[in-house]
Amino acid sequence: MKNLYIIPLVLCSFLIISCTKEIDEDLISTTIPDEIGDPDDENEIFDVLLKILEDNPNNTLNWDGNLNNLNMWEGLVFEGDKLIELDVEEKNITVLTPTIRLLEDLEELKLKGNNLVAIPIELFELQNLKILSLTGTNTTIELDDFLPSLFSLSSLEELVLDQFEINTIEGIGALSNLETLVVENTAITTIPPDIGRLSMLKDIQFTNCEFFEIPEDFFRLTNLETIIFRNNLNLTTLPEAFNVFEKLTSLTITGSPGIQVFNKSIFNAGMLKQLDLSHNNIGFLMAEDGIIPDDIGILTRLTELNLENNHITTVSTRVGELINLKTINFKNNQITDIPKELGALTILDVLDISGNLQLNEIPEEVCMLEDLGTVIISEGECGDLRVSSEYSFTTTEVGISSLLFVDIVVDAVIEPIFIDGDGPFDVDFGEIGFEIHEVNTEDVLVREDVPNQVLITQSATQQFVNVDGALNMSFELVSPAVPNTGLAEGRTYRVRLFNTEVGTVKTYLPAYELTVLE
Repeated sequence: MKNLYIIPLVLCSFLIISCTKEIDEDLISTTIPDEIGDPDDENEIFDVLLKILEDNPNNTLNWDGNLNNLNMWEGLVFEGDKLIELDVEEKNITVLTPTIRLLEDLEELKLKGNNLVAIPIELFELQNLKILSLTGTNTTIELDDFLPSLFSLSSLEELVLDQFEINTIEGIGALSNLETLVVENTAITTIPPDIGRLSMLKDIQFTNCEFFEIPEDFFRLTNLETIIFRNNLNLTTLPEAFNVFEKLTSLTITGSPGIQVFNKSIFNAGMLKQLDLSHNNIGFLMAEDGIIPDDIGILTRLTELNLENNHITTVSTRVGELINLKTINFKNNQITDIPKELGALTILDVLDISGNLQLNEIPEEVCMLEDLGTVIISEGECGDLRVSSEYSFTTTEVGISSLLFVDIVVDAVIEPIFIDGDGPFDVDFGEIGFEIHEVNTEDVLVREDVPNQVLITQSATQQFVNVDGALNMSFELVSPAVPNTGLAEGRTYRVRLFNTEVGTVKTYLPAYELTVLE
């Protein structure tokens, strides 16, 4: 009889214990959210970051190593409990832990400007990455592994590669979502044809690379808005297809001395706002030597035009139709005349025409822009009296024995141009001085200076006064025999004469060349 009571009691006890256990498990499951994971996500992130901190004792990360301050660590961006951005550019990092793969929610990883001895292959397991920047200085990579792994990051929208000892980026066409590509200081010898598959690409930049040409497939990138080719010394030719870039707003092709001709197809890229063709050797933009063609008038949206350090001699009057221009840089060319039509550019902030040693008078219409706030940079103040004459260059050979005492003899005819009134006037041309400029272009880019660098300035003692009111006057100038130790052997120099300021009038004379013999 007792057994009949004991059995139900045991069954009830078992049921009570089972129910209690289920309740406890439910409580536990609501206390630890699923998104934290196993092991705890926050501790996992902390362990990876702490490993980076410990592996790089000379870093400049500004991390204090305290888990409680994780949200305050520099360069980290969290979304809830997820680390989505890690920016450690230029932080003296040399070692990157393979456990970086555990930061699987990362969308942005910036490592440029460090000196990593290796790039762990585990980095390329971060398949959620949208932005990645890497520097390859002192980095050992296996090309057969590195590029395929890099190009497996199919979610990438921005890729920056800096200072890699690689000569190809073949395979990059796999990054179908890429919108920005920057390749800097990298020895690639060709731009691969499959770059044309990057149909989403908006911004592209190649700087200090070694390729010789731009492939035809490049012109399939019709969504491009910004193109930058800077200091690619082997680049010598540009295809005639820039008109396909209907969305292009900024074009920079600079620092390629082999580029001497620029075709006119660019002038059909009607959305352009910035055009920089500086520091090349462009002598003509169409078929005529040194002439900026009238086709430039099509670029009515242009706000910045930079043709510094080329061989431009003539500026089209249609530049005056580009009424949105705010900056014009014609510095260091061979321009002789500035068209008066530039005076229509009423919102112009800067006009730089310095270093054009053959430049004649700046038109009054252009000078009046200064009253509207335009800064005009030239050899003298705008409105200075400039010389108009038929004087031609004369070259004189100066022996090495004469280097310390160089006499410069110049014959010229001055036809004074008066700022106000009809004349005749008595004009005191004041004391005549001269500047010696180097005009050779060899090694200019290597020396990182400009061809027209002023080497020495001296002043003559003779004065010339127009006493009879005549508009023509001939004179001979002999400079004082003064030491000129800065003139190197075997190079050509240009002498530019000018008078000292008399009131608000200043006269510039045509140039004169001399060669120092070895």
